[in-house]
Amino acid sequence: MTLEFILEEPTAAPPALSTAPAATAAPAPAAAPAPAAALAPPARSTTPAPTARPVTSEAAAPRAAPAAPAVSAPRREAAPSAEPAADAAPQDDPHLALEVLPYVKLRSGGQTRRFQIQARLSPRAAQCDPAVLDLLIVQRVVGWLAAHRTVWNSQPTSFTINLSIATLEDERFAQKVSAELNAHGIAAETLGFEIAEALATQRRAQVERFIAQCDKLGTPVVIDDFSFDSQVLPLLRSKAVRLVKIDPRLTASALKDKFCQALVVATVQAAKVLGIHCAAKRVDNQAAAQWLGAIGCDLAQGAALSGTKSLEMLLTSPDATGLTTHANRQKLFNDQ
Repeated sequence: MTLEFILEEPTAAPPALSTAPAATAAPAPAAAPAPAAALAPPARSTTPAPTARPVTSEAAAPRAAPAAPAVSAPRREAAPSAEPAADAAPQDDPHLALEVLPYVKLRSGGQTRRFQIQARLSPRAAQCDPAVLDLLIVQRVVGWLAAHRTVWNSQPTSFTINLSIATLEDERFAQKVSAELNAHGIAAETLGFEIAEALATQRRAQVERFIAQCDKLGTPVVIDDFSFDSQVLPLLRSKAVRLVKIDPRLTASALKDKFCQALVVATVQAAKVLGIHCAAKRVDNQAAAQWLGAIGCDLAQGAALSGTKSLEMLLTSPDATGLTTHANRQKLFNDQ
């Protein structure tokens, strides 16, 4: 009997003990999973060896992020290079051919050879942005000068290019020209630009800015179609302005109309006082050429003097420089 009671007590005691440890065991298993979890992370940290590689790949991802800007940077560089690529299409002869119109000397003196660049465009090239086309012409001319230095380097030579409104509005055009000249080792005074008087009145601020830039760079400027407009006269103060070309409407009527004749004479005299050259354009007859030379006009262009020719013909033409004066040409012609 007592043994039975004793046996029952231990059975009751174990449950009590089991409940007590159960309560404590409950935290213990909870704590046991915690260490298990704690052990698991190290196990994961061993596996992180692979995961650490993804971390390095993620670190590479940030490197890829800078690589993305690096790729975008080349894209920005490709954008400007793409422009010349687009412009390079019209460089072929079928799209863009460069011709020169010589400035023929009407009076003796001076050794500078002057040519006006004229572009003959295909319909495709004519649709290009005028500013892009002007820069393309500059690149073509500078490249030609660099390739044929012996043709023009023996004597002072100047080439001029007509500019459009779009080009004058580009504040960086003068810098682009300077970069082209420096890249090919061409003197700045070799390449000049012609600006129509009408543009000087319509875009006065842009023209003044461009002339100031040319003054700093040393590139000459020509005022084209000059009619003695009072708004344009102050521009002649700039040292960059080296030549004025008289409006052909004045020279064509000068022998018939006294007012036009007075304006032509006034332009020639003003140019002499300012120390710049004066030229006439579209001189189509010998009488006009002789009269212009008599009143002191320095240079002239026109069918009666010399026509346009391709730029490449300067390599072979015996009198491509325009140094022979009109009077000497007439004498040679009369002696033959």
